[in-house]
Amino acid sequence: MPINERSSKLYRKLKDKGIDYFLSITSEGSNTTVRYLSGFTGDTGCVIVGEKERYLLVDSRFYTQAAQESDFEMVKVENSSLTERALEILKGKTVGIEGTKFFYSWYADVSNDLKLQNVEEDLYAIRAVKDREEVEKIKRAIEVAQNALKKTLEKFHVGMTEREFSSLLGYEMEMHGAQKPSFETIVASGYRGALPHGLASDKKMEKGEMVVVDFGALVDGYCSDITRTFGIGKVPQKALDAYLAVLGAQLKAIESAKSGMKGKEIDGVARDFLKEKQLDGYFGHGLGHGLGMDVHESPFLNKRYDKPINDMAVVTFEPGVYIPGEFGIRIEDDVLLTENGHEVLSNFKKEFTVI
Repeated sequence: MPINERSSKLYRKLKDKGIDYFLSITSEGSNTTVRYLSGFTGDTGCVIVGEKERYLLVDSRFYTQAAQESDFEMVKVENSSLTERALEILKGKTVGIEGTKFFYSWYADVSNDLKLQNVEEDLYAIRAVKDREEVEKIKRAIEVAQNALKKTLEKFHVGMTEREFSSLLGYEMEMHGAQKPSFETIVASGYRGALPHGLASDKKMEKGEMVVVDFGALVDGYCSDITRTFGIGKVPQKALDAYLAVLGAQLKAIESAKSGMKGKEIDGVARDFLKEKQLDGYFGHGLGHGLGMDVHESPFLNKRYDKPINDMAVVTFEPGVYIPGEFGIRIEDDVLLTENGHEVLSNFKKEFTVI
């Protein structure tokens, strides 16, 4: 969907609910919606969308940049805050906002003068449908991340710390074209692998351990999110068996998946596979999540998501097994779901690999 179509599609949804305007604010990069709707890449600004109006509010630091990047009508914020300037346009109106992205301080500034409604679900239903340009940007983010992992593995040595590996991987992603990692890289080896979000520590990675590497690159505003688990030398048979079970669960779930299925159905395929291996009790999180400008977006693949997955959704498939005190395993790929099936966008090798 061309960027100038996004705000129009959103307004049509909101008009049916009696909403006059949509308001979104980003401060220090807190919200990607401003960029999604307007094209403005700066980290602080505000968009207002009405039936005919398209405003982009920024201060003097970003005015020239915003004018070059967006065709919204520019509003320079000088001796006031973003919310104060927005109120001059919106006072007395019914305004849609994103409930989880609208800071309490902003709410306190405007709630007495505006009738606010949370329209996050409507917005994210639009953002969940990726156009081909967005898919290509995600593919590029995947390519950058995968190339960086390849280079990092070439430099790996036993005794390297998790933090050293993470720092090297981040460096390689930026050298290959990333703006930055799309989230804080997870590197968790040995017993720390049982921490699903075990951020890199000063622990040394030793022979006989499994190491989970969960990473992604932010490229042209879009994220990738990939996980691979490696063996460092010869690992216990229990760990190898668990790896093959996780890989089987992921492949089975991907094979079955297409748009129109409910998120919990797809999650259930992987969960049932691990249950056959008596490992489902060690798989505590959902199978996956949407991916785009944010690393976690709608839709979701988990036991609670009872909605059909939309056509042209990019979602992660990331089953895992975590044995406390011993090891953890997760394998994750980014997948485009369509009415005809799926396209696996990431392709870093998944066969059990010793490093």
